[in-house]
Amino acid sequence: MLDYTQFNWVFGSLNPFPFDKAWTQKIESHRRSLDGLFFDRVLGALNLAQAAKNYPPKNENALRQLHQQVCDASNVAMHHKLSILYYLLLDLDERYYQKQQQGAITAPNDSHAEDFALRAAVPQKYSIFMKGLWLLDAAQPELALEYLTHPSLVPDFADDIIVALARHSSQSQDSGGDADPTLPLAYYHAVQPILRTSEAQELLFDALVRSSVPEALAFARARPDFARRQLFRRLVLGALDPKRHRHDGNRDGDADADEEESAAARAALELASLLLDDEEERWLLETLTGPDAKRLRGAKDTLLMRRIARGEVGAAAGGGASGGGGEKGDWAVVLEGFRAGSGGRA
Repeated sequence: MLDYTQFNWVFGSLNPFPFDKAWTQKIESHRRSLDGLFFDRVLGALNLAQAAKNYPPKNENALRQLHQQVCDASNVAMHHKLSILYYLLLDLDERYYQKQQQGAITAPNDSHAEDFALRAAVPQKYSIFMKGLWLLDAAQPELALEYLTHPSLVPDFADDIIVALARHSSQSQDSGGDADPTLPLAYYHAVQPILRTSEAQELLFDALVRSSVPEALAFARARPDFARRQLFRRLVLGALDPKRHRHDGNRDGDADADEEESAAARAALELASLLLDDEEERWLLETLTGPDAKRLRGAKDTLLMRRIARGEVGAAAGGGASGGGGEKGDWAVVLEGFRAGSGGRA
């Protein structure tokens, strides 16, 4: 078995030192975007937070200090120490791969990390988990999911993982793409973790709203009473929020606006068609007529369709934006179809 306390046996020759300034800056950027790397979280959980000051290592001496801090930790189990070193070797593999791509080295690049895991007998579930965390830290969440959803794993750092995946989705939208809820939902459905922080619960719920309003409603109903009302209000605001319907800004402006309008109309129809109890009905009315409704797309029309669905003929005839001059485009089609589907009660 490999003696992991011997630096040279673990890392081999580091001349020249493979990690340059650009590499360090990239990792620090990821650290900021994640509010701390998952590597930092692992070190913190093992009472090795001080060691994070040497990561990313700016020179060989810093890497040697980090290695020594890990090896000298008296209250850390050996498999945890091996897992940390495995993570560092994943960095080394990635850096050598980049150098090969740049033509800086020509020698075949065997995986130092996998070779270490084999020779040091790193338990497989720990190497799988650390590879998933390393991929999250490297801003590769799609690949990270393949490891973090492995059935052998206990869902450690589940709240932080949900937050990281949801933020990646949000950042993709801010960059001009679509907000993709599939990453946090895929992790949640595969792992079924118990989320403990309000931030993780709310971000997961927002992803559910973007994916399926009925599924989000079922999630809210399973929460305690004190949280259920807040989540229901968040559901309504999220379903009708214009940001939910924002698409790729590189497309034609008119087509983009039409798609947003169509998506907003569908969201209103989803809300209006929900089977609600009396308490939820009251919350829906309060939200659609409250101060936040002014920024929502189609709040009045959603309320109108809801009244049609409930058979409130008088209220439907005089309420909603469509009752005051008529809507255009998708809203007119949805409203007319909703009236017809409600048995002509309007």
